[in-house]
This record gives sequence, structure tokens and C-alpha cells, in this order.
Amino acid sequence: MRIRVTTRADLFEERKRQHIERGFRVEDERSVPVNGFCSFIAVKDSPVSDTLADRVAQALNGNQDMRGDW
Repeated sequence: MRIRVTTRADLFEERKRQHIERGFRVEDERSVPVNGFCSFIAVKDSPVSDTLADRVAQALNGNQDMRGDW
């Protein structure tokens, strides 16, 4: 998953730290403010087993582990 995070210049370092703590890595930092805002791209790699195709296959095969108590 890749998301562009745009934030006020005064919160830039704090927002980067928050994303890093949550397991994202930071790419393409734009720390020079433009109209008062800075940005970076936060990237988090999904595990291979967490793909939509895998979930569909599990649902079709009757895997009940994915369902909650509804």
C-alpha cells in the first residue's frame, strides 16, 4: 500500500514519525513547504497471504476462520 501524506510544514516530522511507528517506510520526502504544506509517500508492504485473490479462494473453499460472529 502506498499513500501520499500531505501535512502542514510544522507537523511534517511528527507525521513521519507516526507512520514509521505504524510500520510504514517513508519515500519521496518533500520537506520544503509549498503553500505551507509538505508531503511524503508512506509505503507498507502487504504479506503475500493478504491479497484479495487469497481471500476469495479461502471463501470459496469454505474457510470459516475469516468470518466473525455476526
